[in-house]
Amino acid sequence: MERISKHMHPEIAPEECRASFGFRWLGARRHSSQGAKRRVAFLLLFLGAGLMPMQLRAGPPGVFEETGSLVGPSWGDWATLLPSGKVLFGSQLYDPASGTWSGNGGSLTFFPETLLPNGKVLTEGGLQFTGHVTEARPYAALYNPVSGIWTSTANMTTARYAHAATLLPNGLALVTGGVDIFVLPDAEVFDPASETWIPNGRLIKSRAHHSATLLPNGKVLIAGGDTGYGCTAFANSELYDPASGASTATGSLNIPRYGHSAILLPDGRVLVVGGLDRCNYTNPLASAELYDPASGIWTATGSLSIARRRSTATLLPNGKVLVAGGDDGTTVLSSAELYDPASGIWTSTGSLVTARRHHIAALLPNGKVLIAGGYDGSNNILSSSELYVGPSAPTALLNIATRMRVLTGDRVLIGGFIITGPEQKRVLIRGVGPSLNGVGGTLSDPTLELHQGAATLAMNDNWKTRTSGTSQQADIEATTIAPANDLEPAILVTLSPGAYTAILGGKNGGTGVGLVEVYDLGQGANSKLANISTRGFVDIGDNVMIGGLIVGGGTGDGLARVVVRALGPSVPVTGALENPTLDLHDGSGTLVSSNDNWKTRPDGTSQQAEIEATGIQPTNDLESALVRTLPAGSYTAIVRGMNSTTGVGLVETYNLP
Repeated sequence: MERISKHMHPEIAPEECRASFGFRWLGARRHSSQGAKRRVAFLLLFLGAGLMPMQLRAGPPGVFEETGSLVGPSWGDWATLLPSGKVLFGSQLYDPASGTWSGNGGSLTFFPETLLPNGKVLTEGGLQFTGHVTEARPYAALYNPVSGIWTSTANMTTARYAHAATLLPNGLALVTGGVDIFVLPDAEVFDPASETWIPNGRLIKSRAHHSATLLPNGKVLIAGGDTGYGCTAFANSELYDPASGASTATGSLNIPRYGHSAILLPDGRVLVVGGLDRCNYTNPLASAELYDPASGIWTATGSLSIARRRSTATLLPNGKVLVAGGDDGTTVLSSAELYDPASGIWTSTGSLVTARRHHIAALLPNGKVLIAGGYDGSNNILSSSELYVGPSAPTALLNIATRMRVLTGDRVLIGGFIITGPEQKRVLIRGVGPSLNGVGGTLSDPTLELHQGAATLAMNDNWKTRTSGTSQQADIEATTIAPANDLEPAILVTLSPGAYTAILGGKNGGTGVGLVEVYDLGQGANSKLANISTRGFVDIGDNVMIGGLIVGGGTGDGLARVVVRALGPSVPVTGALENPTLDLHDGSGTLVSSNDNWKTRPDGTSQQAEIEATGIQPTNDLESALVRTLPAGSYTAIVRGMNSTTGVGLVETYNLP
């Protein structure tokens, strides 16, 4: 591990910045050396309004390539990436290392699966066929990855199918809606510790075939759905609060839909794609919409080039969404499309080796996407599987950013970064405020400073003009990522290896929500952007500290072992956060891990020795830390104050060898 911990702080900023902390970013490029092959790309994002990674160079289109065949023909909607990196599809396992399947042949995973914090997989509900009678079932089962066996567990309190399942931050598994004899409004949770089901409130509207997406604030967005029989689609949506079991209405979809895909994007918005608006299966939807949690409003975004149903939607490590296969109502499709949240545009990518619908898709630890099973155009169940291999360019650094509430004095936004290697690196640093659409109370006129140690290297107020009064508009526009608002600052500079600090403040003491970004414009240089550090004021609600990272492709197994720390008491400023807590979520919003005091895990066991072995343990017992091995994907680290306290805090992520 490249040490950037205690030694870096005195060098990263002027006096007031010396407690800055680091989001660790290690660039991954395709080199021939074995050491380079093990590098994993980290991209810091923020979870807020509107910012997405921006591709500086267009890469070649993604391609699909064949991999091992299933043990037996299978179809379904659900597959689970296990902590081991293998993929569970019914009773079959795919091993990315060997590209082979094992287990029992034949799978029908039509009903939700939930990966629990203990590593087991829960499935529940479904249909039972007795003679000519079809009825919902209350059954539930658990898959044990150690034994490789499914076993029955307690029945749900209500039989149901066509429901939605969501893992909550507290480790309980939530199911909502569905159909018994009639469409259901109720919700219940499964407790993995006691293996029992507990009723947990009701939805405002009874619905089936809906989506349920866990938001960063812990609430669940319930969107669309139907009456259970597919002939009346709903446009309304609601926010379910697991803590109270109550729901509140939120904005309605522009188009009623059911059976759609829903994806939580790295910027906190929710994308829904396709589905059906009525029981005419020959007319699926091509439209897509975005939900903004800040405003509670759905807005239309770009439409698929081909309307499709029974397709798959997968969030890729570069922040784009891959939609593959399905059918257009008459023809089974081999085409695939990519959605770019930055532009709202869909573009074609490589085609599937085999046209298929009702198949599964899973993002693998190496950044590839496994596509398996389903039906072909002759209605045959398929045994084949294939891998989507994305363009190589997005695995390089696109940008690093952090968003939070910018105040004054010690509470400005302080972002530090380190350039390592023997060569200089050209970077663009931007301060954003007015163009943060959908965010209340943005920084109306941000200013930006770049420091190295006590020296001020550059300052900027409005991006088109340097502090000297000369124009830099043409130079910054040539990067293709100029700020969207004239009041936003930018610094374009070539830097030697070393530690730097970017400070974002408000002009004339202004305050509000802002973000600082660092873009790598010299990805071919023999140097890398090795660290991003941010310190600021941790508030409550939407103004907690939010930092994101993406573990991306490169070569090798694609896994990254990381230490994530949340500091407060050791930050040497007045008003430091007294007792920080830390939550780590994956790209779907699922809680990966959490911590309050770093020496002890949530279950009471000690992790002191494990964290001390990294050499970067916190210096105060009240500070938080996690050690995790993460597969490819996007993650969000959220720092709060225990019992809704506030203060200056920081969050950092280190990549371990």
